[in-house]
Amino acid sequence: MFSLDTTDTWAPHCAVFDCDGVLLDSETLWNDVQIELFDHYDVTVTKELETSLIGSAAEDLAKVITRLSPQAQGKEDFYDQVLAHVKSTELEILDRGVVPIPGTLDFIKKLAAHIPVAVASNSSGELLAVKMQKFGYADIVTTWVSSSDVPSPKPSPDIYLEAVRRLGFSPEQALTVEDSVTGMMAATGAGTRCLIFTPETPEQKELLTAGIGRFDSFKDADLLAQVDRWLASEA
Repeated sequence: MFSLDTTDTWAPHCAVFDCDGVLLDSETLWNDVQIELFDHYDVTVTKELETSLIGSAAEDLAKVITRLSPQAQGKEDFYDQVLAHVKSTELEILDRGVVPIPGTLDFIKKLAAHIPVAVASNSSGELLAVKMQKFGYADIVTTWVSSSDVPSPKPSPDIYLEAVRRLGFSPEQALTVEDSVTGMMAATGAGTRCLIFTPETPEQKELLTAGIGRFDSFKDADLLAQVDRWLASEA
């Protein structure tokens, strides 16, 4: 169900989308793999820990594992080893059932025919490029920005600020789409107008309180009608 929490006449001049959990159905699979990584490094998993890492960069996960793993004791290069393991695992899971979220390709095409579109992700540069090309987004979007391209990943606003800059607009002219608290903080912190793609996790729904509206399907008729109104105002 789509809802919009504003009735003003604002319309986007550009749009920026998160990747995992918004464009790609990868969050559930990645969460399972993340549990495997925690187990591999003898890290005790809590629900709070899982929730805190949704939407985080590989570097953040490697830092948490390094801090909590008993295997890290006495190993100066432990973080680097873990980070390399995490990044190689990220590439491997793309062939383990990751698919585009239903309706996203058509939705992006609809927007991109009228306004420039970017992707802003906490994935590394190498991984994000593979995702964009493998799943058909590379030929649709204007640019994509990874955690490798900016000083700090989400929840810092750097990735969204860079994406909007590349598209040639200011943050207040940008529509962004996010599904995690980490991403929401980055998008709203950058000054963009964020739509929340509501995840299935109840804990996340309770925390995702910012933004200009919410939706749960890219095929929602009310969402598509609102996009048509936005695009018509830009014509």
